[in-house]
Amino acid sequence: MEHEEAVRLSLVEKYLLDELDSGLRDEFEEHYFDCRDCAEDLRATSAFLEAAKNELAAAPAARPAPIAAGKPAASKPWFAWLWSPAFAVPALAACLLVITYQNLVIFPRFRSALAELRAPEILPTVSLVGGNSRGGSAPTIAVAGTQGFLVLIDIPTQDRFSSYTCLLYSPSGSLVWHVPVSSVEARDTVSIRVPANQAGPGSYTLAVQGNSGAASAESGVELARYRFTLTR
Repeated sequence: MEHEEAVRLSLVEKYLLDELDSGLRDEFEEHYFDCRDCAEDLRATSAFLEAAKNELAAAPAARPAPIAAGKPAASKPWFAWLWSPAFAVPALAACLLVITYQNLVIFPRFRSALAELRAPEILPTVSLVGGNSRGGSAPTIAVAGTQGFLVLIDIPTQDRFSSYTCLLYSPSGSLVWHVPVSSVEARDTVSIRVPANQAGPGSYTLAVQGNSGAASAESGVELARYRFTLTR
């Protein structure tokens, strides 16, 4: 199982909620033992769900206020229930848990990702310029476990196309991502940065489509396919 497939299927959440069948559960367990990102997501999400359960279980139950005999109950505005303990306490607890989860998990990841993007970095590069769409050996690129890489490609442009799309397919044949390329960008060699968490080791295929209208991964005329092998 590839990491991008686990993210796309939200397997961390489904695993913790026991919504996976036995086969997919076994596959995911085998995957997250070797995937640091999934293991961290699993620990953080598990802690968040456990804290949410504890907070909601500790919230006091609402009790109706006694009505004095002979006095009609005073009418209340429709939004008065928002301030009742039955709603306000669990809602406040849930908000605090969400804020805590963001501060401890989500924001640090954003800051780390931004720091990586802002820092100068020399990335490994695989060049598909000249290509192997009609056979020939596929180039190999060796990448460190937490490092992204660059793919260089020349788009086989044609006047009938207004834009192009590059699509990356995983070793299993599933679509990992697609990137639109304008007709102006396609005039020169296109450089595509692939994040570290979007490609595991294996043999990949990069397809190029020409688009007459709006760019889409499902439409377009395929112009070329290039292969390369990734090792980590």
